[in-house]
Amino acid sequence: MKKKHISLWIDENVLELCDASLKISGLKNRGEYIEEAIKLYSEYIENENSEGIVNKSLIKTMEGMIENFENRMARLMFKQAVEISKVFWLIVKGFHLEPEDVAEFHEDCVEEVKRINGAIDTRRRKKKDEF
Repeated sequence: MKKKHISLWIDENVLELCDASLKISGLKNRGEYIEEAIKLYSEYIENENSEGIVNKSLIKTMEGMIENFENRMARLMFKQAVEISKVFWLIVKGFHLEPEDVAEFHEDCVEEVKRINGAIDTRRRKKKDEF
């Protein structure tokens, strides 16, 4: 992109605001900052109700929040899985169960969850042979 040098008059307070914001924005100089500000303001003017700009900011914020939530949930689920695994193996060893029986029990559980599509219905009556 071809750049062109221009001179402009700007209020000192606005220039101070530019310099202060320049540090936060991560841009290299006043020219880049002013260029980005002009682009943003132009988008604002083009969109009558400024939905495009607000949505971009909101989307970025929400994406960051969701990513943080996903990471936290993944860590918590991992910790929970470790604890469940410890309890499972304590039970297996405590009842001196054979690995084949454990594997069969696991397969039965997988089939049960598939059958109920992961939704536990506490109102469902158990048949005598299900205990």
